[in-house]
Amino acid sequence: MGRRGHRLPTDVRPRDYAVHVEVDPTAGPRFTGEVAIRLALERARRSVELHAADLRVTKPRLQANGVSRRGRIETDAEHERLIVHFERPVPAGEATLRLAFAGRLRSDLRGLYAASSGERRYAFTQLEAADARRFFPCFDEPSMKARFRFAVTTAAGHAVLSNAPVARRERHAGKRQTVHFQATPPLSTYLVALAVGELESSEPVTLGPTEIRVWHVPGKGKLTALGLEAARECLQRLEAYFDLPYPYAKLDLVAVPDFEAGAMENAGAVFFRETLLLADPETVTLQEKKRLAEVVCHELAHMWYGDLVTMAWWDDLWLNEAFATWMAFHVVNDWQPGWKMWHDFQHHRAAALRLDSLRHTHPIHTVVRTPNDATQNFDLITYEKGASVVRMIERFLGGETFRRGVRAYIRRHREANATGSDLWRALSEAAGEPVEPIVRGWIEQEGLPLVGVRRRTKNGHTHLALRQERFTARPPRPSRAAASRPARWPIPWVGRVGEANGESRLVRHLLTRARDTVDLGPVDPGFVYGNADEAGFFRPLHEPPDVRALARHRARLTAVERMGLLDHHWALTRAGRATVDTFLELVEGFGDEPDPDVLLALRGPLELLEDRIAPASGARTPERLRTWVAGVFGDAARSLGWDPAPKEGDDVRLRRAALLGIVGGVAGDPEVLDEAARRFPGLLADRRSLEPNLADLVVALAARTGDADRFDALLAALDRPETPQERRRFLLGLADFRRPALVDRALALSLTERVPTQDVAFLLARALANPAARERAWSFVKRRWKALRRRMPPMLAARLIEVTPALGTPAHKRDVAAFFRSHPLPTGERALQQALERFALDLAFRRKAARPLEHWLSARVSAVQ
Repeated sequence: MGRRGHRLPTDVRPRDYAVHVEVDPTAGPRFTGEVAIRLALERARRSVELHAADLRVTKPRLQANGVSRRGRIETDAEHERLIVHFERPVPAGEATLRLAFAGRLRSDLRGLYAASSGERRYAFTQLEAADARRFFPCFDEPSMKARFRFAVTTAAGHAVLSNAPVARRERHAGKRQTVHFQATPPLSTYLVALAVGELESSEPVTLGPTEIRVWHVPGKGKLTALGLEAARECLQRLEAYFDLPYPYAKLDLVAVPDFEAGAMENAGAVFFRETLLLADPETVTLQEKKRLAEVVCHELAHMWYGDLVTMAWWDDLWLNEAFATWMAFHVVNDWQPGWKMWHDFQHHRAAALRLDSLRHTHPIHTVVRTPNDATQNFDLITYEKGASVVRMIERFLGGETFRRGVRAYIRRHREANATGSDLWRALSEAAGEPVEPIVRGWIEQEGLPLVGVRRRTKNGHTHLALRQERFTARPPRPSRAAASRPARWPIPWVGRVGEANGESRLVRHLLTRARDTVDLGPVDPGFVYGNADEAGFFRPLHEPPDVRALARHRARLTAVERMGLLDHHWALTRAGRATVDTFLELVEGFGDEPDPDVLLALRGPLELLEDRIAPASGARTPERLRTWVAGVFGDAARSLGWDPAPKEGDDVRLRRAALLGIVGGVAGDPEVLDEAARRFPGLLADRRSLEPNLADLVVALAARTGDADRFDALLAALDRPETPQERRRFLLGLADFRRPALVDRALALSLTERVPTQDVAFLLARALANPAARERAWSFVKRRWKALRRRMPPMLAARLIEVTPALGTPAHKRDVAAFFRSHPLPTGERALQQALERFALDLAFRRKAARPLEHWLSARVSAVQ
């Protein structure tokens, strides 16, 4: 039994389930049920193995060939399985296994769990990756697809939602009902959904025969319009892309008041955090609106890519998530080109580049042995790096060729399971050339390339000498590098070359060797940028003269390329391949930057310099750095002011927010901080009194200088939010206060019901990011870990580990390592390795950069004073 670990035998497969559940979240935490599973046995067996965890399973009976027999249950808690034994072998063929089960609504947002909204109580499911077994006994593996027919008995006043439409309702005495649902198409267990409680529905919008509804807790009906619009617009474009109608009988979008993930692609009944589905068009920020649309589209893309065609096992999780991530940006950008969705993609991609530069990264395609392994893979590598590779391949093959291949893949494997090789085969057929050799280098190999770009003149022609190697956040030791096999990637390289007429052109080359040369012809380019449109998942390395040329010609780069130029140079600086002074000189040229996303790309590096490096650089360095930052960006911020002009465009509004964030948040400019504090009471009194894109900034900066009265005002606003986005804004703002007593009050809230389970880890992470709160936050986490662990689902607890490097000292590094060794978190093993590596990298960078930063600022700031 132990040899197979968590995997089930493949010679017994479910065909369909009939599940009856009795659950009433308002009456108590218990639920009971019965399940009948029609099985196909390839050979005679004396036992049947399936998954169950944290359930009491009884009354096993099996019927085959008209004969009914009782079974004996053996539990294997370590592998979350149960084995039903029979006295005589069950013959090959069809059989029906019946089981009774009972459990408690969970408090950790997994399986069938309890949630609340005010005084109302609910039951919801979250079953990915392997938590259907915590709801009912089942064959809880993606390849074990089957049809499901659910029936739910509960209070008559409750709405009951599942994957399929309602077939009929039975009314019972005592104000009870049983809701019977139609059978689903074949689904994997992790895609099953159930919601029970007092929910209301929007009026439907239609797309062809499909009715789309948003379900929500009472009182939030006015917040459904944006989610409905995004769903309809995206679904229309997805149907056209796949050339296949929406594959399920209905589409319910459910706003869940307490939910671990951002959203979950349950077939026909998609669950969301409220912040990602419900919004007020008058107060929502543009970033919140874009994120809502992107997440809605991501989940709807899964209806084809993940639900209709499902990965065979969790090592191909990226097949689902990478494609849905890329597809969401592709589709929303088509719907709303003015939103500039590929700028947002660049922010996400930059985070994946940083993660993949660590030694403790992992390949996109990762061997998964246990459910904990699967949970750890819901990360930036699977989603954002995977999506970057999908985008790179789509651009390499061409959009139409790529789409033909995807359509063939979906049709060939609909209602079944597939692997990465199946997709490569379909793409190769569409392209007429092998695709797998190119893709495998990106999917199966961890890390990312650094592509050196050197300009040379020979025989009157300009040549680009390209060289690739693995990029690491800390350069490898020469002896270690020599002992290892050099990494190689097949890189579809595209560069942007500036021409004398003021235009630019793209140059393409498939770089498969360590070194290669590209002939640009008899031209002398004004500049060469080594990753056009940031379409390649690699970092370009330019020589210093070319960096200076790019700085001079930055206006001729696209905004995404300017974002990349800054991000890559900062990464190279941290890795010791460039110097702090060259990065700061590059930044000086961006004081008049018109694009808000480029400014946002700058804020992270500047915050790290202000928070971690400057304090170690000498007594006067922090103030000099803040003075320099204010000098570079202050004029632009003052010229825009705080109030929008009539008919002002989104870019200007977002640029204002970004500039004030830098000048107020990084430079700590007193005028900006005072103005934020002045506007704060007005925002709480009337949410429409402030331009929406400034709301996050005003709350954060007002909290930074706030006293107990301001804390109490924000806490009171937290109890009466008008939208989910406001509630999240006010909650996280409580962690931005800097007075010790207020920090302690914010931390204590994490153990109360005023902070939903879904937000506990985010509140603590925000406190760890606060320089004045992080020491107290870490002490609180250690002291109250047992209670906090009960309030943090596994995936979110791992997110908390990820932010511990903000503590920043060698002693803290040792303390974090020791604490999580004595309090192990199975789903956080990789997160801990990565956090400790980041600790070491930050400490090394501080030692290396502190003195150069001091010298550069000393000369620069004294020169302008």
